[in-house]
Amino acid sequence: MPFFSASEGAALCGGRLAGPDREVSSQWACDSREVLRDGAFAALKGASTDGHLYIAGAAEAGAKLMLVSEDELERQGLAQKYRDISFIAVKDTEAALCRLAREYLRRTGPETVAITGSVGKTTTRELTSAALRQRFRVHSAVRSFNTLIGCSLTILAMPADTQVLVLELGTNHFGEIAEMVESFPPELAVITEVAPCHLEGFGTVEGVLRAKTEICGSRNLKTVIYNCDNELLKNYFAQDKIDIAAVSVGHCGCAGFKIGNTAVELTENGPRTETEVTVEGRTYRLSSPLFGIQHAYNMAYAFAAEIKLGLGPEEAAAGIAGTKALSGRGVCRRTAFRGWLIDEAYNANPLSMHAAIANTRASAERLGLRRCAILGGMRELGESSDLWHVRILAELGDFDEVLLLGSEWKACGELPANTRLFSSREELLSAAASLQRDDSVILVKGSNSYGLKHVAGVIPEI
Repeated sequence: MPFFSASEGAALCGGRLAGPDREVSSQWACDSREVLRDGAFAALKGASTDGHLYIAGAAEAGAKLMLVSEDELERQGLAQKYRDISFIAVKDTEAALCRLAREYLRRTGPETVAITGSVGKTTTRELTSAALRQRFRVHSAVRSFNTLIGCSLTILAMPADTQVLVLELGTNHFGEIAEMVESFPPELAVITEVAPCHLEGFGTVEGVLRAKTEICGSRNLKTVIYNCDNELLKNYFAQDKIDIAAVSVGHCGCAGFKIGNTAVELTENGPRTETEVTVEGRTYRLSSPLFGIQHAYNMAYAFAAEIKLGLGPEEAAAGIAGTKALSGRGVCRRTAFRGWLIDEAYNANPLSMHAAIANTRASAERLGLRRCAILGGMRELGESSDLWHVRILAELGDFDEVLLLGSEWKACGELPANTRLFSSREELLSAAASLQRDDSVILVKGSNSYGLKHVAGVIPEI
């Protein structure tokens, strides 16, 4: 069997087992509130808290296996206090969790796909997984588990008979993706975009390129799919030293998967994005119930990945057509007889903010409705933060009403007549009610830390 016992897991981690031996569970959590009965809990030490403080909660929730530090095992007398729980005691719980996942991945041996980029990672992951499930047994994260810990949890939850594993790799500092691909090396990689994002850690967009292309260091990598409309990526893969099969996606004439005509609709039946992709002289039409012209890229990346993994074009297109938008990533819903809410509250950077504003404008124009926006600041942009916020605000001059939240917008100076800045989400919530009109399209978007999902949540549906 690919899975292993707790005693074997302890040996793999260089630790020791305290308590009864049992099979290592596939139901892992590092948040005690997410522990499942008979599942496993990893007590990790984070920047703001320590999972060892929540062992009692994990035990009460029904955990039967815990990964803990050697010091805490002894200090809290855990083996004596919880005699029916198996404890794997190690020096470093995060490193041990990764080792367990790495060994399980080695034993199961699925084809591994890894997706990174400044925007579109999660949507591309979902589009790719949805289509591949038509032929293969596919496993991917249930949400944005895109860190070393998140990927470890995703892998440990993977059924033993999985044929294709789809991972999402995020980063905010150099070396993070390199560490993930060293532990979980993909055979196929996708780089969706390189854009201003996490500049506090990377300094420049060139730094973002360096961080994202760490994915190419996978020892198992055979193919990388990339955005050839991005000059930095295009130049990077034009180098002779890149000794892997590079598959280009984009609008440019040299693209292996060339994106053509794209249309976005918002009707009483909901949103839909359609695009044409030409491969080796043949054109295919891709369609999905997603909102936004940017999804032409995401569908094309997924289409390319699926073709490279053995799906037929029609099969891949059919799988893409069944994908739905994820919470906070372009979910569109009716708020009044003609009104619409566009929920993009999950996160924001300059590129995704620009796309969301353009999509909102275009839809409002087609429907003959007012343009409204509720925007939070864009975090982690470093020294260039002021510049990007000024640029985004300049794009909103033709909007009827704009509500802003966050200190980042203060750099924009005197605000236009159509714009109001709020100091708290509570103040913003009360003002948002004024936008809930029959004749408005309302965009809600901002960095996740501003919690604009709560604003989107209080705007009622019809």
